[in-house]
Amino acid sequence: MTTTTRRWWKSGYTRLAVLTALAAVVAYALAEVIPFADPIPAAITAAVATRATFHHAAKETVFQILGALLGATLALGVVFVIGSGPAIILLLILMAFALAKILPIGTREEAQFIAAGMAVTMILVVGTHFTTELAIERFVGVVIGALCALAASYFTTSVKDTRALRTRIDALQHDLATLLGEMAEGLRQAPAPAQADGWLDRAIELRNNAIGLDAQFEDLKTHTRWSPRIDPEDLDDLERSLTATRVMSSRVLSIATDLGQAARSSATTSIPTAALSPLADLIAMAADNIEADDPATSVGITAAHEAVRQADATAQIALIGGIVSHVNQINRATAESADDEDRPGST
Repeated sequence: MTTTTRRWWKSGYTRLAVLTALAAVVAYALAEVIPFADPIPAAITAAVATRATFHHAAKETVFQILGALLGATLALGVVFVIGSGPAIILLLILMAFALAKILPIGTREEAQFIAAGMAVTMILVVGTHFTTELAIERFVGVVIGALCALAASYFTTSVKDTRALRTRIDALQHDLATLLGEMAEGLRQAPAPAQADGWLDRAIELRNNAIGLDAQFEDLKTHTRWSPRIDPEDLDDLERSLTATRVMSSRVLSIATDLGQAARSSATTSIPTAALSPLADLIAMAADNIEADDPATSVGITAAHEAVRQADATAQIALIGGIVSHVNQINRATAESADDEDRPGST
C-alpha cells in the first residue's frame, strides 16, 4: 500500500464510505445465491446499519433483526385479521415505538431513534404485495444485510476504541503541558493583555476537548455490552485518566484566566515583578511534570514559597496563592494519571 493510499485509507469518513458500499454489495450478492433471501432488503439493511464504531453496529444489528422479525410477525397477524392496507403501516410504527420504550435495548434518550430504525425495517419487510413467502425472503435478506454491516463495521476503525481514546487523552495532556510551558515562558516578561487572551482562548479550547473526550467515554461505557472489543478494565483505567485530565484542563483554564486578569490589573492587584520568575518556574515545572515518565505529586515548593513571599497586597497574595493551588492540583492529577497507566491491564 503506497503512502498516498495509506493516508487516504486513514480517513475515517472515506473508510466508512468504502466499507458501507462493500457491505451492501456483498449482502446483495449473498442474498442472490442464498435460498429464500431477497437481495434488495439485504443491500438496504447493510447500507443503513454499517457504523463508524463496532458497538453501534452491533446494537443496530439487533434492532434490524428484531424489527424485521416482529414486523413480519405483526404484519402476518394483521393481514390474517383485517387484510392488507395502510392500517398495517400505522400499527407497525406504533408497535416500533412501544417496543423501543419497553425493551431494555437502549437509553431513554435513544428510544425515538431506536423506534425509527425498527419502523423502517418493519416496513421494509412488509413491503408491497405482502405474503408469508415474501416476508420470509425479506426477513432473511435483512439478517444477511445486518450481519454484513456488522462485519464491515469491525474494520471501520483501525484500532480498539479504548486504545484510540487513550491516544486522544495522551495528546490532550501533551497540549496542556505545551500551553503551560508557553505561559511560563511568557510570564517571565510580564505578558501583554493580548498574549494572555491568546492563552485563555487556547485553554478554553483544550477544556472543551476534555469535555468531548468525556462524551466519547460515556458512549463507550453505555455500549460495553454490545462489543467484545470494549474491555471493562480498560474503561476503569480510562475513567481515572479522564478524571485527571479534566482536573488538568480546568486548572490550566483557571491559570490562564488569572494571568489574563493580572495583565489588565493595577499595580496592587497584578503580579509583582519579583514574583514573575518564581511563578514561571513553578508553572514550567508543572508542564515538565505532565510529560515526565514518573511525575511527582508536588513539585516546585521553593518556587511557590518565593512567589508568594514577593506579594505585598492582599489581592496579590490571593492571586498568586490561587495560581500555586491550581499548579498543585495539576501535579496531583498528573501523578494519579500516571499511576493509572502503570496498572496491569491498563489500555
